[in-house]
Amino acid sequence: MTQSWYPTAQTGDGNEWITGRCWLYCRRKGIRVTWIGPACTPNGERPMYACAVCIAELDYMVRDEQRRIDLGEPPARPDTGHHP
Repeated sequence: MTQSWYPTAQTGDGNEWITGRCWLYCRRKGIRVTWIGPACTPNGERPMYACAVCIAELDYMVRDEQRRIDLGEPPARPDTGHHP
C-alpha cells in the first residue's frame, strides 16, 4: 500500500524560522528551527523549537499512531494514563 504524506514544516514554508537549537531528537545547535509550542515542566514553561527533520519524524510518529488507532490496533506503547 502506498502512503501519501503531506509536506511538513521546512524553511520557506511561511513559518518563522530562526537559527538556534533543536529541542527534539537531534539537539543540534546553530541550525534553522521553528517554534512548535511550549514545553511545560514542573519547573516552568519555555518555548520549544525544532528543525525540519525532527518535525518530520514527529509528524510521522503521530500519523502512524493515528493509523494504528483507525485500524483498531493496540497503541504503539502502553497507555500510561497521561492524556493531555
